Amino acid sequence: MTLLTSTPTNNENNIIQFPYRVAQHSGVNKGWSYLLSDSVAFQKNVEHAIRIQKPDQEKIPTWIKRLITSGQCRSIYVEDLSLTSEERISIHRLCEQYSVSLVAVSVNDKAAGNIVQGPW
Repeated sequence: MTLLTSTPTNNENNIIQFPYRVAQHSGVNKGWSYLLSDSVAFQKNVEHAIRIQKPDQEKIPTWIKRLITSGQCRSIYVEDLSLTSEERISIHRLCEQYSVSLVAVSVNDKAAGNIVQGPW
């Protein structure tokens, strides 16, 4: 599992640039990238990406596990991700088993026009 925290690189526009090693995939496009968020979105031209309104905190680990085990997921980005140690261990194992990257996204200014951007 790759668990990284991404922060905006351009504070004026609050555009998020994800690390290249998370977005770099070899071979055929394995699946979808999911964003669980309240205040950020993917750019409109990003392919194979789905934004989902972030559920209540207690439902987030279950949603992450379901996305991972669907077999159609290559990466999950979660705004303000907070997991217990047990949840983190369980999700870590699933990420390794299904070759999924999990990225915690921190947003400094939730009122700005937030766009998730990166090489996909």
